[in-house]
Amino acid sequence: MLRAPEKLEIASFPGSAPPPDGAVLRVTHCGVCGTDPHMYTGHLAVPMPLVMGHEFAGVLEGWGPDFPARDVYGVDLRPGDPVAIGTTLSCGTCYYCRFLPQRQNLCQNVNIYGITLGCDEEPHVRGGYADLTYLFPQTWLFKLPANVSLKMAALSDPIACGTRALERAFSPGMPSAGEGMGLGRSVVVQGLGPIGILTGAAARAMGAQPVIGIDRIPMRTEMASRFGFDEVLSMEELPEVEDRVQAVRSMTRGLGADVVVEVVGLPPAFAESLRLVRKGGRIVEFGHFTDNGTMPLNPQHIVNLDVDILGSYAYPNSQIGTSLAFLSRYADVYPFEDVITHTFSLDDTEQAIQASRDKLCVKAMVVSES
Repeated sequence: MLRAPEKLEIASFPGSAPPPDGAVLRVTHCGVCGTDPHMYTGHLAVPMPLVMGHEFAGVLEGWGPDFPARDVYGVDLRPGDPVAIGTTLSCGTCYYCRFLPQRQNLCQNVNIYGITLGCDEEPHVRGGYADLTYLFPQTWLFKLPANVSLKMAALSDPIACGTRALERAFSPGMPSAGEGMGLGRSVVVQGLGPIGILTGAAARAMGAQPVIGIDRIPMRTEMASRFGFDEVLSMEELPEVEDRVQAVRSMTRGLGADVVVEVVGLPPAFAESLRLVRKGGRIVEFGHFTDNGTMPLNPQHIVNLDVDILGSYAYPNSQIGTSLAFLSRYADVYPFEDVITHTFSLDDTEQAIQASRDKLCVKAMVVSES
């Protein structure tokens, strides 16, 4: 439980049956998201005390008599079923929920497991860094495909982030105009943490070619080479922006990439994306979930490039279905579980967050299987 910035402690709460319309999940795996270190350090404001963790999967323990015991596709659920969770709880009544329901990530009154639901009121535990957590009746539950393990399912959130970012670059209605994401389009992914690596793998699955990754950490660049990237550029070997720009152009007919996805979250990376993209291309800005400062920008560059710049904020719960379909279809193609380079017990959750913060792993995960 996060009691205060950089004060994470083991806490126990009285066990109780779920409310009539609620359920209890035994969490088996919870990934450490890139936002978790920001919450841990106080850089991202969250209610405290808080049970963190929002990239989780587990096994249903039971539920109250009024809980809708079906997954989102109408499949009946039973105690013991393995499930992935859509962790966004939209209000259903604000402007975005009513008029743009496909973009529930923009809900004006949103709650998110492990981020906004503090421990001050019952049920106290609504996050993934726990052995048991409570589920509200409106929670999106996805029963796992037979070939998707619980460990793989805990990657559904970062995959959802990456696939939704790529879908932002689609151009419906203009398939012959050579615009946006599609078959044979070139894609650059800046930043090869878990989201970046899985974004590249998804881009390849969508037919992109070439798929080019950029990072400076050897552990990440090596891992990316196993996930469908045609080329991985090391910032240690190409320390200057101009060198990386020329490398990308050499693989894209001298033009630059059709689509650039920025997953670093640092302003200089966004500035570089404007150098990596071709004229008329698309940049998807995903990395800046928290305020990491600003950068000088000449708007004329955007005009002269005739470029589209698209923000991508989280994802709607339906994207978890896309993640599970991707995991199931490509389970024998990509070594998904290998992305999780470091696992930690529930008691060592703080070490997991610190390892992620200090870039000591590709992906850290808290595992609490009994």
